[in-house]
Amino acid sequence: MKRSISIYLMICLCIISSCTIISANGNAMKITKNKAIELADIEAKKLGYDISIMNIKADEYSTPWNEYLPKESNDQFIIERKNKLKNKNYWAVYYYPNSEKVGIGYKGGDFCIFIDSNTGEKITDIRWK
Repeated sequence: MKRSISIYLMICLCIISSCTIISANGNAMKITKNKAIELADIEAKKLGYDISIMNIKADEYSTPWNEYLPKESNDQFIIERKNKLKNKNYWAVYYYPNSEKVGIGYKGGDFCIFIDSNTGEKITDIRWK
């Protein structure tokens, strides 16, 4: 009895340790919105931002243009970032000052960090003044 339980537990452990989280279409699970924000928070702190005074908005995209990067632009800065986002699924995590915490009339300080939806890696960022 004891031996059969041990064998059963070993088999279960082997099965669990070899499993990967798989979605219904057979691909590895994507990074969730909450996880993307968590990863972007880490990146924002590395850049020296105080995220405790920021509001956060996160949306997922699959095109190089989005709410923060226009579809048509001749600006080299924009083109470089769009090239990094080309052929990727990603989260755009946008931070903007919370007027209740920084005061009314505060301008600037918003930024956006782009997180790869599949790997969780930072792709690029945009920082406005």
